[in-house]
Amino acid sequence: MYTILNQKGEKVAYIQNMMIMDMSQEQVLGILIGDCFLCKKNNVIGKIFNKSAYLINGEICGKIINNEEYKNIALKKYQMQAAWEILSNIKEHTSTWIVETNKWSNRVLLDHLL
Repeated sequence: MYTILNQKGEKVAYIQNMMIMDMSQEQVLGILIGDCFLCKKNNVIGKIFNKSAYLINGEICGKIINNEEYKNIALKKYQMQAAWEILSNIKEHTSTWIVETNKWSNRVLLDHLL
């Protein structure tokens, strides 16, 4: 599992089983398809590369780190259903080429996902 950090280095979300989960690991905020991350509005909002989450406009919205302390938990049925809801409603899963910048987004990752 991976942890997503904000600009201050604070944990803001987790990536588990290709799902972006909130800090309690209860709510599915988005999903990953390949390196693209998609929100509940069923569209690509960015990509993960170079250990960072980049928005379509190239701004950074998170840093991705490996969580060495993670212990695998069993996913709950409602979590799988939430992820499937996002996945099954996707009409377009490609994004434009993202030109990375060193600029952080003014909005936090969770704002982009919800």
